Amino acid sequence: MEEPKAVVSKRSLQTYVVAVGLMVMGLALVALCSAAWLQGVEPRWSVILFGLLGVYMVLLGVDEGWLSGLEVTPTHLRIQSFGRWTEHPLPRVEAVDGLRDILGGGIQLVLIASEGEAIRVPLRRYANAGPLAQGLLDALWLKNPQLILMPRLARRLGQPPFGVLAAKKSRR
Repeated sequence: MEEPKAVVSKRSLQTYVVAVGLMVMGLALVALCSAAWLQGVEPRWSVILFGLLGVYMVLLGVDEGWLSGLEVTPTHLRIQSFGRWTEHPLPRVEAVDGLRDILGGGIQLVLIASEGEAIRVPLRRYANAGPLAQGLLDALWLKNPQLILMPRLARRLGQPPFGVLAAKKSRR
C-alpha cells in the first residue's frame, strides 16, 4: 500500500530576513520605550502600550521565521502557527480565492467552505509557495471536482489538477 503524498513548506532566505527584521524593529521599539520610561515621558500608559507592541513584533518575528509552517495531504491541510498545528479537513471546501498577504506581499489563499467558514492559508515567503498552492488546489480538486477558483487566482495559477497531489490531465 502506497503512503499518501504530502507537500510541506520550506522556509526561504526571505522568510528569515523578514523574521529577523520584525524582531529587530520590535527590540528597537522596546528599547525606545524603555528609554522614554526612564526619562519620565507622560502619559506612562502610552509608553507601556508601545512597549507591548514591540514585544508583539518580536514574537511575530519568531513565529514568522521558526514556528510557522504548512503541510498539505490529499485529505487534510495542517497549518502551524506559534508552534501549534491546526488540522482542517478538505472535503467541505467549495471555492478558493487568492489575496495579498499583509506581511511582505506573498499570496494568501482563502478557502471558502459550504458552512460559510473561511480558512486563510498564508503562503508567505516559503521557498516552495508555488508547489504548496498547487498541491492544496490538487487536494481540493480531488475532493470536489466542481471546485470554484476565483478568476484572479485562476489567471495566476491555472486550473487544477497540476500534478502535485493529483494526476495531471492528459491533453488530447
